[in-house]
Amino acid sequence: MTVDALYSGAGSDPKRTLVSNYFYMKESQEIPWKRIFVEATAIVASILLAFAIDAWWQNRTERIVETQYLQALRADLHRSLQLLDEIEAQQRLQVGYLESLLLTNGDNAFSDELRRWIDDGLFNVGTYKPQISALRDLESSGQTQIIQNQDLRRVLASIRQRMDGLETVQRDFQQSQQMLNLSALMPNPTTSNEPDLSMLGTSDFQSRVAFKITLRGHVSQSQHEVRAAFNEALELIDTELDTTDGS
Repeated sequence: MTVDALYSGAGSDPKRTLVSNYFYMKESQEIPWKRIFVEATAIVASILLAFAIDAWWQNRTERIVETQYLQALRADLHRSLQLLDEIEAQQRLQVGYLESLLLTNGDNAFSDELRRWIDDGLFNVGTYKPQISALRDLESSGQTQIIQNQDLRRVLASIRQRMDGLETVQRDFQQSQQMLNLSALMPNPTTSNEPDLSMLGTSDFQSRVAFKITLRGHVSQSQHEVRAAFNEALELIDTELDTTDGS
């Protein structure tokens, strides 16, 4: 028997009227679970979609920033290697001049060649200052984790360590240059037209010059380590940028 039948046949019977009203209300108040499930599913799906779009956009933005950093790092490293080539060429000349001074004695007449040996050999410090502004910006911004390649992050950290080591070695070299007091033994020809050549060939002069050559070797070794780190970083950066361009 349907609710409508109960309700229509209730007549004046109070009991039948009460029963019919109960079944009518129960049927009319049935919860629409299917509709609620569909609506809830749509809401959850829209929320998940919004999260997915936001995550995609954030990842895309980070990849753009990463690419910009990689391009800037590559430009800095190429420039730094070029500067290193130039400074190392000057330093090789300096060592050659110092070695020539070791073979010179006070009987040699003063000449332009001897002047160059003294100027560029004794008094030229030749400090290397690489261009790593992009790396400094990356570190100061706290965005090193934006570089996805873990090997590249490791190499970039090693560059900073090796640069700190090079700065220490170069500072020690400059301090040792002052301690050697070569200018007292051999006045700088640029400020004196008559340098004292009597110190040439003396054991004191030669020992100090030899020590400076040794110190220059320490600087060269530190520069070699920096060069190796630069080249390793460039190789990884080129790979990352090639992958980005390919995608």
